[in-house]
Amino acid sequence: MRNFSDTLPRIIEKSDLNINRISQISGISNTYLIKLLKNKINHPGKDKIASVLLALNYRIAEINPVLAEYDYMPLNSHDIPEILKNNRKRKFEGRIVPQFDYIYFEMAMAALEAMGGTKIMVKNRPSGIFLPMELYMMKEFPAESDDEAARFFMTFTHDIVMERKSLYLENCTRGFQYETYMCKDCLEECLEKNIGPDSVNTSPVKVDLFTRYFANAVSASLKFPDQQLHRVIKRCARFEFIIQDAHGKNPKVSFTSDRKHSYSRNWEQLNMEGFLSNAPGITDLFFNEVEQCRNAVTKTKNINTPEGFHAYIRSLFDAHDLGRQFDQALAGLMEYKGLKLY
Repeated sequence: MRNFSDTLPRIIEKSDLNINRISQISGISNTYLIKLLKNKINHPGKDKIASVLLALNYRIAEINPVLAEYDYMPLNSHDIPEILKNNRKRKFEGRIVPQFDYIYFEMAMAALEAMGGTKIMVKNRPSGIFLPMELYMMKEFPAESDDEAARFFMTFTHDIVMERKSLYLENCTRGFQYETYMCKDCLEECLEKNIGPDSVNTSPVKVDLFTRYFANAVSASLKFPDQQLHRVIKRCARFEFIIQDAHGKNPKVSFTSDRKHSYSRNWEQLNMEGFLSNAPGITDLFFNEVEQCRNAVTKTKNINTPEGFHAYIRSLFDAHDLGRQFDQALAGLMEYKGLKLY
């Protein structure tokens, strides 16, 4: 029997994380990892290698050479389903887990969505779950060091976001609540930037996608008023965050850093996007921020019913002569009884 490389065990040992921790953040079982370190598994599965290295924040271009040492081809679209299956098994307990770049952040978001429960969000606009896929893929992404890795990165990113959307729709059918608080000024600045005159002239396609994005959020609020709570408030939070399973015994907080300006497309390796934690002292701080947001709702009460939210968003589009375009996008969604997204 062939003896394969011991690269993965060596990476695990050098990571300064114990087996339980790596099991939690990768979704690979503790038993499997112990057997690997004791040399009882000589040829780990491709998905196992990829999931462990992604959990340790390895880039795709860094993972492929490790796979080659185990006689595997570079990561490709056929590998994604198993990696996503492992991702659903992740647990976030104890120490803070950093979130890097988009791919690592989206993997953490999908894993949180898999946990279910009530979700509370404090943001500058509606949840990213409502972004049409084409609009999401217009984001600025970090570059991989070779073309093969870059192609997989984009395919994998797309499929992770689709996984998030699928889990979100599952959770909606299970009756879990989504509660979002948005700063009024930030929301209006966001729309001014993305559907204002400059955008209409330079990127009409993006304007149309932003119209559909807000139509998604408004339709969810109108169809499911007790489940999809959108609150516009005259209070600007100093950070954006999500609390997953907010009414459960072990809520998780995902804090997201907010980059106000981008001056270059040259990304540093592993930009810090935020962190995730379930430590009581940290979650208490974020729940306190949520309470402050709830208290601020009274100042904007008239726009925080489903109908008021609809009228408010529609007025912002109408201010840019896009009211009819918004109406058409919303009408296309309201034809369906259930929750449908662009």
